[in-house]
Amino acid sequence: MARGSDQANAAATNAVGQNKTLFGGGQQLYSTLAPSLQSQMANPQGFGPETLSRLDTAAQESAGGTNAAAVGQGALEESRTRNAGGSGMALSKAARESGKNLAQSTLQTRIANEGLKEQQRETAQKGLEGLYGTNVAGSNAALGQVASNVQANAAQEDASWGWAKNILAPALRAAGGPATALAGG
Repeated sequence: MARGSDQANAAATNAVGQNKTLFGGGQQLYSTLAPSLQSQMANPQGFGPETLSRLDTAAQESAGGTNAAAVGQGALEESRTRNAGGSGMALSKAARESGKNLAQSTLQTRIANEGLKEQQRETAQKGLEGLYGTNVAGSNAALGQVASNVQANAAQEDASWGWAKNILAPALRAAGGPATALAGG
């Protein structure tokens, strides 16, 4: 009676079970992470409203401090020289420079925010790509083991019939007819 390889059968069964486990776990993970990554791709947050507000406030405080210092220095200069009209141009220039610096700082903050958003989009996209590859690759690798285990089982079954074929071959040849084809002769 033919007998297959119990180890090959067990390994094939184990590989199918591993495939089911990996695929199920992958589906759970995918159903949790994919919507989050898709949302991040569609609507990246960047710095966030609080951080943008803090950055803008810091720039405004810096510009205001610079402007206040210029006004204070102008007032001091006017009181020392007793020339009330002497610092007007300097104060105007300081105010313009302060405004210019504020505009540049705000623009740099916005550019950095957009850069961060783009980086978040790319990271989310790579995360989705990696999620798909992990989900499919592990499951397929487990299924790939099944074929070799089935082949090993088939080879073992063939080998288990070899002794019967060798013993019965002379009798089958002697009988002639269709039995000769079974005996390999």
